[in-house]
Amino acid sequence: MTGAALLLLATIASIELIRALGLMAAFGRTARMARRALRIVARTGVSEWAKERALRLASARLLGASLTSGLLLVLVAAPLLAIVAIDTRIPLGVRASMVDWPVRLWLLALTGAYALLRRRARAARGGGERLLQRLALGNRAVPDITLAIERRLSPARPDEPAAGPPVFVAGLARAGTSILTRMLHETGAFASLTYRDLPFPLAPNAWARFGRGRHVAARERGHGDGLTHDLDSPEAIEELFWLTLEGERYRLKDGLLPTHPEADTIHAFRDYARLVRRRYGKPRYLSKNNTNILRLPALVEAFPDAMLLHPFRDPVEQAASLLAQHLRACAMAAEDPYRRDFMRWLGHHEFGADHRPFLLWDRVRGGDTTGIDYWLRRWIAAYGFLLNQPEAVRRRQVFVDYDALCATPEAGARALAGRLALDAPLDAAALRPAMRRAGRRASRAIVAEAYTLYGDLLEKGHVTGEPRRHSA
Repeated sequence: MTGAALLLLATIASIELIRALGLMAAFGRTARMARRALRIVARTGVSEWAKERALRLASARLLGASLTSGLLLVLVAAPLLAIVAIDTRIPLGVRASMVDWPVRLWLLALTGAYALLRRRARAARGGGERLLQRLALGNRAVPDITLAIERRLSPARPDEPAAGPPVFVAGLARAGTSILTRMLHETGAFASLTYRDLPFPLAPNAWARFGRGRHVAARERGHGDGLTHDLDSPEAIEELFWLTLEGERYRLKDGLLPTHPEADTIHAFRDYARLVRRRYGKPRYLSKNNTNILRLPALVEAFPDAMLLHPFRDPVEQAASLLAQHLRACAMAAEDPYRRDFMRWLGHHEFGADHRPFLLWDRVRGGDTTGIDYWLRRWIAAYGFLLNQPEAVRRRQVFVDYDALCATPEAGARALAGRLALDAPLDAAALRPAMRRAGRRASRAIVAEAYTLYGDLLEKGHVTGEPRRHSA
């Protein structure tokens, strides 16, 4: 299976090189020069001296064109030659697949389909990039293979620098997770996955060799909240790792279950964080991934010194923001279905057309996602779950009252930097108060339950100073 998948990827790479290098055009030029040489030989009514001189010139040009075509052909074949060479040192089943007739037939069908899709996508704006994303992220085998190759090619070294305590930003969306992650990332102490690591984020070091030099102008992200991003912005891409190794165990059609990953997966994740740190040359790993609340004990098992950062906001405000983003994301997916696919590939199910709630202690399934009560229940379930973790997890948790952090940015940034053992200060100027949402009618009982829990969070979320009290 691995060998066949590698052959497919190498063949697709060769197809892309045929177009990028202009191989067919080069063959066309060679053929035209050969025909011209034949016409010179067959020409009559011309002196032998003139014919010989013209033939020498035509032969020289034909030789140059042939050498150019041959060189381009070698470059086009390079991906296939490379995986065969790797297979001789690290057996991956490539050579066995090359002589397997059923595999050959499947490869012929798949690469033919790819060539047709590529031709259609060429006319559409961004079609080539989307097709690459679909092939790299929409196929379960590709992330699995790229991770295996990355780990083989980048083993741990005895002289590798010691890792500092990693930070995992995890909670519920719309609580300032993106801004907090960027503040931490900008200190220069952390390595985090960025948009530049797409579409092969499970092979950060191998893909970095190909992704250099890419540039995309900063633009506002799809949330419509004024935050911009570019290729070097840290983003929630890590979930692809868990989907690849554990997805069948926790991702259901109607929700996401808390599970304890297998021991091999925990070991692989520890190694994966090392690979990301090596790729960016930083001592500490930084993750923004709200779905990590499903596996906090495993994170602490993998990294006993980990810091688990849980930002939160006023429940009604945060629920209203979740509802607004859900409606916005659904509308955008209806306009462009690719958006839904892309979010699904990366495991982003918090809102939008492929929303799948966390199935925590309440195990609530279904509900009216266009009403605020639904999102208040999701808020209660998520933060109630975070407050009731095992002792080993509680010792590593840092609850952050985002509203208070924005109200006293300088003091809050200093206190948070201290809690996370940062040498560099946090840029308080980056903090932005969350947008206030127009009030929506919600069930009094649900609101009361949410604010009771909110009071418990405020007791714990006093990283910014004295704990606040909520006055109903």
